[in-house]
Amino acid sequence: MWQWIARWSILGILWLSACVTTEEDIPEDGPERCEYLHEHIDWQDRPRALNRISELFASGCYAETIASGRKARERFRHKEYSVVKEVAELFLPEGAVTDYVLESYERGYLSFLVAISYLRQNDRVAMSIELNRFYNEEVAHLYNHGQDPVNALLQAVLWENFPREGFSARPFWVWLSRSELAEAAVREFAAARIVEFDTKIPRAPWQITAIGSFPMLDWSIKFSDTRNGYFAIRPKEGFPAVCHDGVTLVIPTQSWFQKIAMRHSHRYHPLVHAKTWIRLPIGILYTVSTMAAGAAIVVGGCSLEVMGKAEGALCRLSIEGGSALIALSDDVVESTLQPDLRHWENLPAAIYLTTEASPVDARCAQGIKDLKQQKIL
Repeated sequence: MWQWIARWSILGILWLSACVTTEEDIPEDGPERCEYLHEHIDWQDRPRALNRISELFASGCYAETIASGRKARERFRHKEYSVVKEVAELFLPEGAVTDYVLESYERGYLSFLVAISYLRQNDRVAMSIELNRFYNEEVAHLYNHGQDPVNALLQAVLWENFPREGFSARPFWVWLSRSELAEAAVREFAAARIVEFDTKIPRAPWQITAIGSFPMLDWSIKFSDTRNGYFAIRPKEGFPAVCHDGVTLVIPTQSWFQKIAMRHSHRYHPLVHAKTWIRLPIGILYTVSTMAAGAAIVVGGCSLEVMGKAEGALCRLSIEGGSALIALSDDVVESTLQPDLRHWENLPAAIYLTTEASPVDARCAQGIKDLKQQKIL
């Protein structure tokens, strides 16, 4: 009897595993791949939809990148408040039931990919319009807001390469040269570009290369500095180091990570910050309840065996089962208190800026030579 049940259980598990892991064959390239990737975007899973847009762009599916990028930006840019969902997340991890909202750098980078896609289609007018939208997304006072040095650099480069009457790259270089969000090497590079710009020194067009992959994130609980809640959020792998040698620049996308790390800040999102602290005693209560339930199993099972109301190794089984339940208490509190780390994952770890005249063996190139590289412009 037990052998029969075990046999069918194993077959059932294998069948379910096959259903879960089997994926449809995705066309390798060409219009069929673009059509498949575009039609199979899961718009309910917002970070996954953003990852698919990166895949569309990398596959050269520029029409699909434009359509899906603009759709994602419009659908995911606003915070829609729901009392029921916000209250539910007092008892659940942050982001468990509320919809993901694009960070400001994600809205900007979407505009960048859409602008480059228009350029690939030789539509310079639409590209210029999208570049103007790029800036508006950066300065918009939405739920997630704030300018970013990486996106400011991308805008400066595109406006310098593709100038249009009434628009200039200079304000972006000026902002980069003065912003405390940019590292010193980036500010120095931007200041040098302003001198070139003002003295009209001729220079070859800029080239943009995406470097590496945005790292996975990890977190732990801390109470030493609670400005961003009681979380310490960090990348599992480091970003490439910032570098400039006068003719090339490596700028890491670490500022994008910082926007994720400050998501629970009181100054940035007061409601999220408040929910974080309200959830703390609830998580502790869950832990205590789990430990109490485990202890009850141990005491109850062993008591029954001592009183002679049970036979066999009930006490041993109760100790094993109760101990296993008690051991889950750490997982319970961790899953309840964990921060919202959702983000667009399929992004570069750095941007590498060069020109056609830049030497292949430039000093900054040496530090990224072993990382994945994707030529964008």
